Amino acid sequence: MSSGIPRYRKPTVVVGLSIVAAVALTGAVPASGASSPFPAVSCDKPVSNPDPATNQMAWEQRDGNNVACGSQRVQDELANPAFLALWARQAAAATGETPALVLAQAEDPTRPKTTIGALSRASTVTDPFRNPERWAASGRGQQRRLTFVASTGAHLNARLYSPLPRPHERPLPAVVLLPGLQSYNETQEWFGEELAEAGYVVLIIDPQGQGESENLPHRADGSIDCSAAGCPNVPTTDKPEVKSAIDFMLSTRAKPDPNAVGPNAAGTARYNPLWSRIDRSRLGLAGHSLGAIATVPLGQQDPRVKAIVSMDDLDATYPANVVPSLHAPTLFFSADYAFPQPPLPKNPQSPPVPDQHLGAYKQLVAAGIDTMEITPRASTHYEWSYQPFPASLPASRLGELVSGYYTLAWFDRYLKNQLGALGRLTATHFDTSIDRHSIGSGTYDPAVAAAHPADPTAGNVPYTISGKCVASLVSFYYRSGYHLGNKVNENLRGRGC
Repeated sequence: MSSGIPRYRKPTVVVGLSIVAAVALTGAVPASGASSPFPAVSCDKPVSNPDPATNQMAWEQRDGNNVACGSQRVQDELANPAFLALWARQAAAATGETPALVLAQAEDPTRPKTTIGALSRASTVTDPFRNPERWAASGRGQQRRLTFVASTGAHLNARLYSPLPRPHERPLPAVVLLPGLQSYNETQEWFGEELAEAGYVVLIIDPQGQGESENLPHRADGSIDCSAAGCPNVPTTDKPEVKSAIDFMLSTRAKPDPNAVGPNAAGTARYNPLWSRIDRSRLGLAGHSLGAIATVPLGQQDPRVKAIVSMDDLDATYPANVVPSLHAPTLFFSADYAFPQPPLPKNPQSPPVPDQHLGAYKQLVAAGIDTMEITPRASTHYEWSYQPFPASLPASRLGELVSGYYTLAWFDRYLKNQLGALGRLTATHFDTSIDRHSIGSGTYDPAVAAAHPADPTAGNVPYTISGKCVASLVSFYYRSGYHLGNKVNENLRGRGC
């Protein structure tokens, strides 16, 4: 009887993770070169559907290939001299900012920020090709960092992404994103940049106790508020955070943020500086991991929210008290390989349940609310969160692009009411709508690098998905599908290519 772990899979995962660990511990990087040290795998082509009961070897081989695909993004980073060069440059610059941040905290001991993002600025360098300042300098959009006040009285760090202003611009839809546990706005740069380029104003926050947001709650007079049990100084990422972020996003000069009161608000933004560009009737909400667990139910309870995107809420469902308030069309993303990582092989004796991720999806279907579930092929919990290099966590090569494609189409459909968005959601092949926003890390092309010998960061070729078959880029373990009015399909892989 087979052990359930394909022989050829071990070198791919063990070698990949060993290199990541070595880089993380020593600061070393692999020698520059065009070739990858990792075995080739097939991750975007049709695959068979072997029965684990009658053809266990084929089933395990397919899963072994899938597990290897689930770490391709890290493998590409390690084999990409352009990525390594740009990351090293940005990390060095960010490291130089750290002493000033530590000194600023020492000058105001009532507002500690004992988080990795505040104590080590280099940790905020994730995908160097998507650095927000670099993105804005290239003329693709605008970004600004700011601080606003949460309902707990804590000062929260955040970043606003927006399109370049245009003459006679109409008010733009707005989207708020909450990152997951111990993540911060830089880990979701892709989300803010892609949507801003497509005509959205996006707010991504550092939740309390994460990134550069402070740990402790405060009263309006600025004093520390330890009236709550334990004086919470850990990320809350729950109702106060969601509502606070929405309140700030929708605040205006005439109607300032209701939480920005008293001396405690000194030095913070009292209203959204982009308020005049926003259509307050078109608000979307998104979250990843713990942020998604918060936004999935609370977005349904807030009538201001018109559409929701959930990135791996770990199969949360709506509690009974939320069901009566269901109103916002919701797009769910789930992962092939459960948290925590790295991806571990499936057990053919207990194969995955295809409907495992469909709990909240089915509740929305029953309520007559448009909904969609996508599990990208070979996906992990970190498809949607670029963790700091060199301690990057495994993710697939194309999962973020697949997610970006459906996220953009979802908000285009339910916030912009855009013609054609429904067709993109139900298409059998991906178009170019997300590729035009793909500027992040990818594979390395030595010919491109040779054409720009003076630039050590040249040679990166961002990922693309246009023309690829949807059925080949969704999970073969878990069901992906949609209920969109009278358009229904609960097996996108079953459509074939």
